[in-house]
Amino acid sequence: MTGMTPAATPAGHSPGGRPRAEPAPAPSSPAPEAAARIIRTLREHPCWSVFWDKRFGVWRVADDDPDSGLYAASSDADTVISYIEANA
Repeated sequence: MTGMTPAATPAGHSPGGRPRAEPAPAPSSPAPEAAARIIRTLREHPCWSVFWDKRFGVWRVADDDPDSGLYAASSDADTVISYIEANA
């Protein structure tokens, strides 16, 4: 036994000593083309809200109706657009 606890394990290493793959950093901003496509969709569906979550690198979309539970998150703009169009 090495005596290392998970709290004492250096970043990027597993307790077994093998290197661990670090997650890729999320993009801090979406592609301008993707943002433009989402804006066009929101003009057709004004009862929806969308924002880019730069911490997680995803679009977050929700129906503005407070009684609605419709919500989705995806890094792919086309997935978010399809969700809006399918649920509008």
